[in-house]
Amino acid sequence: MIAEQLHALPAEEVADRLGADPESGLSAEEAARRLREVGPNALAARERPHYAAVAARQLVDPLVALLVTAAVISAAIGEELEAGVIAAIVVLNAGLGFVQEAGAERAVMALRNAVELTAVAVRDGRETPVPARELVPGDLVLLRAGDRVPADARLVSSGSLAVDESALTGESIPVDKDVDPVASGAPLAERSSLVFAGTAVTRGRASAVVARTGPAMEIGRIADLTQAAKAPPTPLQRRLGRLSRRLALAGALLTVLLAGAMLLQGEPLDEAFLVGVAVAVAAVPEGLGAVVTIALAQGATAMARRGAIVRRLPAIETLGETTVIATDKTGTLTANRLRVAAAEAADGRDVGELLAAGALASTAEPVVSGDELVGDPIDVALLRAAREAGLEPGEGHDRLGDIPFDALRRRVTVLVRGPSGLRVVVKGAPESVLELSELDSAERARLDEVAGGWGDRGLRVLAVAERILDDEGVPLEQAEERLVPLGIVALEDPVRPAVPEAVKTAHGAGIDVVMVTGDHPGTARAVAERVGIPVDREDAVLARVEPVDKLRLVERLQGRGDIVAVTGDGINDSPALRRADVGISMGLSGTEAAREASDVVLTDDDFSTIVAAVREGRRIADNIRTFVAFLLSANFGEVVLFAVAILAGLGAPMTVVQVLVVNLLTDGLPAVALARDPASGDTMRRPPAGLGTILGRDLSLVLGAAGLAVGLAATAAFLVGRELDPDAAQTMAFATIALAELALVFAVRVPRGPAWRAGRNRWLFLAVAGSVVVVAAAIYLPLGRDLLDTAVLGPAELALVLALALAPTVLLEVAKALRFRR
Repeated sequence: MIAEQLHALPAEEVADRLGADPESGLSAEEAARRLREVGPNALAARERPHYAAVAARQLVDPLVALLVTAAVISAAIGEELEAGVIAAIVVLNAGLGFVQEAGAERAVMALRNAVELTAVAVRDGRETPVPARELVPGDLVLLRAGDRVPADARLVSSGSLAVDESALTGESIPVDKDVDPVASGAPLAERSSLVFAGTAVTRGRASAVVARTGPAMEIGRIADLTQAAKAPPTPLQRRLGRLSRRLALAGALLTVLLAGAMLLQGEPLDEAFLVGVAVAVAAVPEGLGAVVTIALAQGATAMARRGAIVRRLPAIETLGETTVIATDKTGTLTANRLRVAAAEAADGRDVGELLAAGALASTAEPVVSGDELVGDPIDVALLRAAREAGLEPGEGHDRLGDIPFDALRRRVTVLVRGPSGLRVVVKGAPESVLELSELDSAERARLDEVAGGWGDRGLRVLAVAERILDDEGVPLEQAEERLVPLGIVALEDPVRPAVPEAVKTAHGAGIDVVMVTGDHPGTARAVAERVGIPVDREDAVLARVEPVDKLRLVERLQGRGDIVAVTGDGINDSPALRRADVGISMGLSGTEAAREASDVVLTDDDFSTIVAAVREGRRIADNIRTFVAFLLSANFGEVVLFAVAILAGLGAPMTVVQVLVVNLLTDGLPAVALARDPASGDTMRRPPAGLGTILGRDLSLVLGAAGLAVGLAATAAFLVGRELDPDAAQTMAFATIALAELALVFAVRVPRGPAWRAGRNRWLFLAVAGSVVVVAAAIYLPLGRDLLDTAVLGPAELALVLALALAPTVLLEVAKALRFRR
C-alpha cells in the first residue's frame, strides 16, 4: 500500500497514499474494513515442533539402526534377555536426545510478544484505546514517553520525540525523531521520520500514521529471517555422525563376515546369528551417546556457575571449537550505562557548576527506581556525576518553563527560579550552544579543540551555558541569546573492565574477535581500540549493521570454514543468533526474542564470561575426545578378540550380555568420569581443533595400539582358559578385557606423555573401583554368574587374568615413552 522508501516522502504524501487523515484518523467502519482486508497486526503464528517427528529423528543414527537390527535378530532366535537389554539401550539414548531437542525450536515465537499491546488511535476524530493487533495501515496513533510503538508508522507531528531503538538497530542512545523526510538511502538507524514496532518512546510526544502492520513491519521481516535461519550441525554432531556411519558400516561388515565364517565352518545357523549379534554389539560403543550427553550436562552445570546458561547442550563443545566471535558492542563490550568521561569548564567557571547546570537542564528529571536512576540516559549520567561531586542540582530550584530538545535546534532550554534568581540553562550540541554564547575567539578555539579530541575518541560531547534574567516576562526563545558558557562535557558508555584482557585471551587462543553493531562508526571504532580489536583489519569493526547484514556476515564466515559464535541482545540480532554455530544472548539487557534464538544466555552480559565459557567448552571437547578414544579402543579390543577366536574356529569368546556389561558398565562408568578431567595448561594457548575427525593423529595411534593389545591379551586368556578349564574360558576373556580396559583408561588420558602427568580426577578412581566391583560380582556372586553365564575363577586363573590385563597398559606406556621422549 505504500512505497518502501516512505521515510523519504513528505508526511502529507504518505498520509495521502494511505488514505489517512492526519487530524481525525480513520472512521471505525473504514478501520474494520481494512482489518478484514489486511488481517491483524500480529506476526504469523509458528507451529510448535511435532513431538513424534522429534522422537523419530533420534532413531535415524546408523549405530541405532545396527543395534535395532541386533535386537530383532536376538528376539528372532529366542535370546529375549539380549534383545531386551539392547532395546533398553536404544530407548535410553533416544530418550536423552528427545529431551534435549524437544524444547529447542521456539526461536521466533517470542517476537510475537513485541506487538501484543494496546495503542491510542484516533478514530472518528476521538482518541480511542485500540488493541495493537487491530491497527491497520492509515490509522493515526498517538505516542507519548513510556509508550511502546505498536506498528511501523510515519510521523506527522513531533514534540521532542526520542525513541530507544537499541533492540531493533543496536543504537546505544535514544534516537531523536522528526517529521522531516530523510534521504531515500538512509540506513534503518537513520530513518528519523519513522518509528518502528517494538521500540520504546523515551521522551516527547508525537502522532504518526501507521504504514505497515503484521509481517510487513520491520520486526516481521526480522521474524522471517529468524525462521529461515537454520544453524548448521555442530562440530560434535558432524564428527560423531561421521564416526557413527563408519562404525555402523564396519560393524555390519564384520558381523556378516564372521557369521559367514562360522556357517562355512559347519556351525548351526542360530549359533552363527547369535555370534553375529555379539560382534555387532562388540563393534558399537552403546554408551557413547549417553556418555556424551552426560558430559555436556556436566559442562552446562560448570558454565552456569560462571554466568553462562546453556540452552542447547551441543553448544558447549561448539564453544570450545569457535574460531570467530562476532560480538555486539553495547552491553557486551561496554556497560550500556552512559557516564561522564570528562568535563572541561569554561574560563572562570568550575566543573561543579558545569555538571550541576547540565543536570538541571532537563525537561524531565530522572527518578529513583530501586537503587537506580531512571530517565533519559544523558540526564541520568549528568545527575549521577553531579551527585558524585557532592552536588544536588534540583534542590532550591523550581522549573518555570522549558523548550524541549528537537533535531533542528539540537539543544534543550530550561527556565528555573533558584537562589540566584531567574536563570536560563541550555544544554546541547556544542555547535548549537556555543554559537549563542558570549566568548572570545581564543576560548572558543580552545573548547572546540577539546571537543574535537573527544569526538575523535568516539565520545558524545555536550555544551552547557546559562543566563541570569532580571525580567520573568522575557520569552524563552529570546532568553537563549547572550549566554554565558559553563563548559563542555564528554559522555561515554564505558568498556567493561574485564573485556580487554578477555579479548587478548581470545586472540591468544586463536579466536578472531570482530565487532558487529548498529551504532555509529566512530563510536564503534573507538570502543574497538579500547578493548584491543585491531581496527585496521578488514571486517574487524562493522557499524550501522542491519539484521540481514549480520546474518550474511555469519553465513560468509561459515562458508569459509569458520565456527562462529554471535552475541546479541536485540530483536535485530535474532536471525544471526539462530544461524550462528553458537548464539549467545544477554540475560540482563536482552530481549526475549534474542534469548529464545540463542544457545547460551549470559547472566551478567559480560564478554569476559564468553571467553570463560570457551575455556570450559575446550575442556569438555578435550574430554570428549579422550573418552571416545577410550571407548573405541575398548570396542576395537573386543572386535580383535572375536575375529581371532571365530576365524580360528574356537567359537564365541564372550556372550552378548557379557559384551554389554563391559560396554555399558565397566567402560561406561570411567568414561563418564573422564568428562570431569581438569583442563590442561595449554587450553587457551592453542588454536581451535578445527573440523577434522574427532580423534587427532596421536589419539588414533593410541586407539589402534591399545585396542590391538587389549584384544590380543583377551585372546590369550581365552586360549589358556580353554586348556585349563573350558567352562571358564569365556569368563577369563570377559575378565581380562574388562580389567585391561580399566587399566588402560589412565594411559589414554595423556596420549603424548606418561599417565601420571594427567591432572587429578578422584571421580575416575571411584569409577574404576566401581567397575572392578561389577566384574568381581559377575564372577563371584551367584546372581552375577546366572545373569552373565560366568564361572568362578581360581587363584591361578585370576593371577593370569590380572597379568594379561595389565600388559596392554605397560606396553602402551613404554611405546609412548619411546615415541614422545624429549
